[in-house]
Amino acid sequence: MDRKILTLLVPGLALCLAILNASTIAAQTTSKTIDASHINRGNTWSSKDDFERAIKDYTNTIVFHPNSAIAYYNRGVLWQAKGELNKALADYNKAIELKPRYASAYNNRAGVRYAQGRIEEALADCNRAIEIDSYHAGAYTNRGVVRNAKGDAKGALMDHNEAIKLDPHLATAYFNRGVFYLNRGDLKLALTDFNNAIENAPNLAMAYVNRGSVRVAQGDLDRALIDYDKAINLDPMMAAVYQNRGIAYLFFGKESEAERDFARCLELDTSLKDSLAKAIAAAKKRR
Repeated sequence: MDRKILTLLVPGLALCLAILNASTIAAQTTSKTIDASHINRGNTWSSKDDFERAIKDYTNTIVFHPNSAIAYYNRGVLWQAKGELNKALADYNKAIELKPRYASAYNNRAGVRYAQGRIEEALADCNRAIEIDSYHAGAYTNRGVVRNAKGDAKGALMDHNEAIKLDPHLATAYFNRGVFYLNRGDLKLALTDFNNAIENAPNLAMAYVNRGSVRVAQGDLDRALIDYDKAINLDPMMAAVYQNRGIAYLFFGKESEAERDFARCLELDTSLKDSLAKAIAAAKKRR
């Protein structure tokens, strides 16, 4: 299977998800002048994926302590995770205003700006995060994604490698480098990186999706389907996995299964209608 088919199987939003690699919402100890109860409770709700309650607690902290950069930062992470990019951007801006050397805030703002298509600003934020904290592995892998979008493949690979050197357990760095290799048709290296991403973050659904795409390209439908099924189990509302599994079924002549997955994909995200139609047409030509 040639690289054009392989590229077809890589979800277009993979890098966007990867750049949303916002730093973990740390249960940071605040200064003595700030009551940490709301922040810590917000962190607890966040760890349980109860974003609404977490946002409420961070907002309560801001009401009583408007100079809490941590509260703005943590709320920004949740807005970003919910896709509320303008709200996330406003919170990161405020966190940086209050704490100008807040490396993680610059890093996460880079993710927002990347998602908004503001590539140069995203690059500037990654650079600033690294300038402040040269050991910030997340900022390196995010800069690698941005550099790759700018056509700087060499710089992108260097950044992903540096991120992994700094933090050998950073799943998103392996994931991002795996996408880099996959888009260049290097299946063995991509598979190794997706394996490492899954080892370090067993619930990273997109890693299973892209590993499934590698296995389809290798002709291993059975194991690809296992990966796609795992991704659906982790995130049943992710349209991209149904698109990819449907394309895989189509390549292997299972048209009824493919049609079912395509229908489910569009139920979840109607905006994929045109891109899905093009993917299906391309796949049929290359079978």
